[in-house]
Amino acid sequence: MSPEDETRERIIQGAAQVFAQKGYEGATTRAIAEAASVNEVTLFRHFGSKKNIFMAVIERFSALPGLETTMQDQLTGDYRQDLIKLGSHFLKTMLKRRKAILMSLCTAERLPEIRDVVAQPPTQQQQMLSSYLRQQIERGAVRDLPSPELAAKIFFGMLFEFAISRPLITGTPIEHIPPGEAVAQMVDIFVRGTTN
Repeated sequence: MSPEDETRERIIQGAAQVFAQKGYEGATTRAIAEAASVNEVTLFRHFGSKKNIFMAVIERFSALPGLETTMQDQLTGDYRQDLIKLGSHFLKTMLKRRKAILMSLCTAERLPEIRDVVAQPPTQQQQMLSSYLRQQIERGAVRDLPSPELAAKIFFGMLFEFAISRPLITGTPIEHIPPGEAVAQMVDIFVRGTTN
């Protein structure tokens, strides 16, 4: 990794910490620079604005990079197993980054200028899965869906809701379901709803 890349990485890591602690509005470029052990001039030279830093953090810590890798390298065409791989990666990322995701969503609600930034990873994830669903429709493994885009949104929506609400569902049988088992159950429901 070049010195420039190392500096960029330190800024992203430092920004992630500051955004997680203070939110977008409370995070200052000075605090981000201090967390990254750089000066503000370096920070602006690499990213130009706090919004651009936030965008880099969202891109880095979303489930999207891992999903792209999974879709390119690990899918076999076995519909159920492919969805389990995708769902497992997505849920693992959501559970690990739950607080940061919630902060991003709350910030996007208040600040329209970053709404598009926060919406990009979920939109791209849904596009990737809807493209996969279309391939499965062409192969005859999936019934002709009126909207593969909506089906992709439903798939990720089930997993997202489980991850976000998991700490809140204490005292219910759901809280004791391991994530891997939850993914398998959700995939089975989804597969039954999308196949003949």
